[in-house]
Amino acid sequence: MTVSATDKPTHRPPSSAAKSTPSVLQAMADLRPEHVAFLGEYSASAQDRRIDVQILCWPTVSAAWSMLTQSLTMLQPLRRGDGPASLRTPIASWLHDVAPQLCLPVREPNAAESTLATLIRRLPLRFAVAVVEHQAGQSSGSDALRYRSLYSGCLTAYGAYLKSTNQTACRIIIASPGNATDNDLRRATYNEVLPHLDSAARLGALELGFWPETSVPLPMEVAQLAAASVGRHLERPSEASPLFETVRAHLAPPSRFHSLSRQKRRK
Repeated sequence: MTVSATDKPTHRPPSSAAKSTPSVLQAMADLRPEHVAFLGEYSASAQDRRIDVQILCWPTVSAAWSMLTQSLTMLQPLRRGDGPASLRTPIASWLHDVAPQLCLPVREPNAAESTLATLIRRLPLRFAVAVVEHQAGQSSGSDALRYRSLYSGCLTAYGAYLKSTNQTACRIIIASPGNATDNDLRRATYNEVLPHLDSAARLGALELGFWPETSVPLPMEVAQLAAASVGRHLERPSEASPLFETVRAHLAPPSRFHSLSRQKRRK
């Protein structure tokens, strides 16, 4: 898979990730685009609960990631002004914090969410979501248990999608970078979960890798944006969100998210 100039950051990776750079980027370079999926994550703590959301995002056609880059390029002259000041002024919102590259062409903060929702809605991709939610006073368990639940939820839904569509699994899932200790725990937990899933044979040797730089590819920003939209919906279920509705329309069932969402709407 070739990472375009738009998708790949140009600065050097931090030293803590340097050792992982050759393996992850080489693995992507040796794969077709449809063989690469991305993982988005969102966590929030409030006075009464903690929410962790994980979203797996994968393409349904080989041209999906290049279509994302092309769509963003076409969006620039439509949404940005002609003057240099507008090119230098990013929107100030949670959207820019989560997906700065996707938000770069968007000049009006009030229109940013609907614009990005429209962009994602037109892309040939799907999502699988898992949610871990703890009420105040409940033990959240270890990080390994939390990761195990999130990976199981996403991979189970992904495996069900592959079975229903008779498609082949991706070869690698790329996650955002963390510190070395956390990455080791995430990878170890993932490797423990994968062989015990009902869909393990269909998923095959699906590898988990970590992007070696702070600035991430555009597809990962889509996954991060999707995870954040789900998390923010769980925090604010009464607020309208075009992004959340778009993500929900792209979800591959089964998912714990569906039951959580229905429970909240019944309250």
